[in-house]
Amino acid sequence: MLGREGLPRWVVRFSDIERYEQMSNVALCWWMYGNNIHPVPAHYKYDWWIFWEGAPVDGETLIFNEQYRMNTAEASVLYVRLMSTKTTFFMYNRKRPRQDSANPFDPRAEKWRGVDWAPSLANDPDPVVTEGAWAGHR
Repeated sequence: MLGREGLPRWVVRFSDIERYEQMSNVALCWWMYGNNIHPVPAHYKYDWWIFWEGAPVDGETLIFNEQYRMNTAEASVLYVRLMSTKTTFFMYNRKRPRQDSANPFDPRAEKWRGVDWAPSLANDPDPVVTEGAWAGHR
């Protein structure tokens, strides 16, 4: 659920990390705000923000800031690295429908008014994820 200025209601900050690290027997990766990944890569593009102790900036400065946005391939690499080093981290994402005639969306529908459409999968310049749960996504 989004709060003010389109940010999630709870944005993790550097000062929160220690508290979550103490709960590391529960999880390393915390999904703070995001969408489940649709199984058909041609339907949606996902934009990612991952926050951890090594993140370039704190909380609200990072989350949903275009300067720190990652594509799915970049997020996948960072996810694997943070998991392998047992680093506590927090994931945020947003999905955007793709402009593709094969997808089931009618861009003229009220639901899609004002939406920031992503390029079709074929026209997306981002690299394709080749393995893992997000394989096939860009």
